[in-house]
Amino acid sequence: MLELSSEQLKEIRETLDNEVEESLKLLDDTLNVVVNKLAEEGWALPCEFGIYLIYRMADSDEIKDVNAFMKWYYSEHEYFHTKNMVYYIKNASIREGLKVLFDECWKAFQSGLYAVCANSLISIIEGILSEYKKNKNDIRMMKVCQKKVDTFSTEGSIIEKHVWISYNMFIRKLYVKSDFTSIEPGEINRHWLLHGRSNYEIEEID
Repeated sequence: MLELSSEQLKEIRETLDNEVEESLKLLDDTLNVVVNKLAEEGWALPCEFGIYLIYRMADSDEIKDVNAFMKWYYSEHEYFHTKNMVYYIKNASIREGLKVLFDECWKAFQSGLYAVCANSLISIIEGILSEYKKNKNDIRMMKVCQKKVDTFSTEGSIIEKHVWISYNMFIRKLYVKSDFTSIEPGEINRHWLLHGRSNYEIEEID
């Protein structure tokens, strides 16, 4: 049996630690690229994205059309990933009223009622984010995600950290202030929808 000296063991541990640190740094940098690519097109990073998909998404030569890729991801195998997301939300620790609304939203989606889905999902998002606030009268949703990003533990999951960064970017884009006298934004906007100013020309991908 091979016996290693304490110096050799120390050297091996240091080498492994350095390799792990380099791998984590690479993953962190890659996730930065992915989160920004998704944000540019109005998407948030899915929690269940695996390492393979993260690196594939970061490769600009392989995936040039983010929207086409995300539509494929959520609709492949008869909406497998979408149905998984629906299952986890229905079983999440959120208020029962939000689960009822989400269930009705899912039925509307399956019936092609996408405008109904968009309006309902905004209420669901705001309801879930409000659970993170101690002051239930505080309706400033953007501050919730920003606080999670600012206070995220350096010892926490790199992927979870970037999921919150992605949520923060998504929410800020959703809540961007709009001039109702101008043309409706191309991306879904919370104010245009809930204040009844939208034309509600919403498709499945939205």
